[in-house]
Amino acid sequence: MQGRKSVILALVLTSFLGPFGMLYSTIIGAVVMGVLYITLGILTAGIALFVLHPMCIIWGCWSAHQENLRAGV
Repeated sequence: MQGRKSVILALVLTSFLGPFGMLYSTIIGAVVMGVLYITLGILTAGIALFVLHPMCIIWGCWSAHQENLRAGV
């Protein structure tokens, strides 16, 4: 049985660490957002990060919540 994932911890980790914080809740999401951070960050001189960072936070929290629902806790 898997343990409960804290949505609050996912929020804190993704807020401070971005895609690296998503490793707590979703590895695939962390890889996707990491690639987007690098690619779009370079192409837009960092402007895209103002959109990507909130998306990262939302995805990390949502993923932790979904994991809790799947685990039945």
